[in-house]
Amino acid sequence: MKFSVSKEPLYAKVKKVILEMIDAGELGEGNQLPTEKVLSEKFNVSRATIRSALQSLEDDNIIRKQQGVGTFLTPQNQEVKMRIDKVKGFYHLICDTGHEPSIREEGIYKAPVDKKISKQLNLPGTTEVLIIKRTLMGDGKPAIHIREYIPLTRLTLSPTVEELPNSIFEISEAFCRQRIEYSISEIFPVTVDASIMEALNLPKRTPILKLEEIHFNRNNEPLIFSEVYVNDNIIRFNVFRTRDRF
Repeated sequence: MKFSVSKEPLYAKVKKVILEMIDAGELGEGNQLPTEKVLSEKFNVSRATIRSALQSLEDDNIIRKQQGVGTFLTPQNQEVKMRIDKVKGFYHLICDTGHEPSIREEGIYKAPVDKKISKQLNLPGTTEVLIIKRTLMGDGKPAIHIREYIPLTRLTLSPTVEELPNSIFEISEAFCRQRIEYSISEIFPVTVDASIMEALNLPKRTPILKLEEIHFNRNNEPLIFSEVYVNDNIIRFNVFRTRDRF
């Protein structure tokens, strides 16, 4: 098997193919994956690449490694889900689920901050924000509609639509010159206005999931506020919880 040259890391391409083969029932017979050596030969890549792909699958709770025994599929592997406890942009998370990601840009403009966002970002009521609207696609289908709110006071450069990177983390570093260290999300079901339903290609009054995220810098200061609307016909969330070890 040969992989085309692109900016996407080779291990991520291998991971995507492994996910597709798991979904198709072509890998994981008896719930066990082949060895690293067998997979390396199958995909014609190094064992280090296979190891990175498997580690990413384990991080996503798709597989589990049992020392001295082998690598096994976890019970929920038949429905690949998106983990949201990882600090990644949604574009990359869509890629991690095995879908082909793309972005439909829908506008970038300035507006006065509303009371809710002003409170979330500790801003005076007269502050203006840059609003970025975009819809992330999975295999050409609208999966996630995002509205980012960036205070103009946080910007060191003003982006254009053509200059926007894929994720809010990259946008923050490129145009605010600050790194997002962590994000806090609140998740709840909503019914929304017609413009969001149209963006996600869903019937009116369809309940969907909404994430409200506050992104913080290393000084624990709120930088950016995001509203994220999810078409759960395409994307499902999975939170992987572990117990503390003492």
